[in-house]
Amino acid sequence: MRWYLPVTPGICSGYGTLFGGCGLAAAIDVLERVTGRPVVWASAQYLSFAKPPSVVDLDVHIGADGRTTTQARVLGSTGATELFTVNAALGSRDLPQEAQWIDAPDVPPPDECPPRDDQAPGATIGSRLDQRLALDAASTGHTALWTRMPDLLEVSAASLAVLGDFVPLALSLSLGGRMGSNSLDNTLRVADLVPTEWVLVDIHIEAVARGFGHGHIHLWASDGTLLGTASQSAILRPWKRET
Repeated sequence: MRWYLPVTPGICSGYGTLFGGCGLAAAIDVLERVTGRPVVWASAQYLSFAKPPSVVDLDVHIGADGRTTTQARVLGSTGATELFTVNAALGSRDLPQEAQWIDAPDVPPPDECPPRDDQAPGATIGSRLDQRLALDAASTGHTALWTRMPDLLEVSAASLAVLGDFVPLALSLSLGGRMGSNSLDNTLRVADLVPTEWVLVDIHIEAVARGFGHGHIHLWASDGTLLGTASQSAILRPWKRET
């Protein structure tokens, strides 16, 4: 019930700290291994930061274990410092009803989209992602990026947790690139995990108020299947060069 996550530069953000989506992804992977069930939803609350070469302890707690559904949580910590808490539900039920009521935006395919050119330098999580700008309507709060992870063999709930942590990017773009932000949370809801090389990270900023920003993400397979959704709130911080 205790697992370990070594913090390396390849799972860190441009700030040099553990990328929040990677923390959530690790917790999801651990929960699926421990319970033997797929994640339905998982929500992370971020409390503190970790830098290399820290090792994060991941402690699993099972709250309820039913016939088809498990409710559980993971506490991520380094020593006495709590870094994040993840609450989740896991399970699968055999029902014939399946439907999707929303559609992916109409955007060019990845090979017709320009690469994202504003990624942080160095061996960060950004260096491991191939991202193409598919829709740039940042002034309206809408940004979409085709994204693939060459290191990844298949789509999973854990990989979607990483891709669902890009509301801060869209917040910065929507505010003219003058702001950075730190995630307070990340909630992932898993829909239909179909094979796809590219995932369309379809980001919608909803509001900025009182120094915080809020948004959600639709995660689309290249065939238009909704893989999952994510939502986040973040603390806004002016770039230091402007203070």
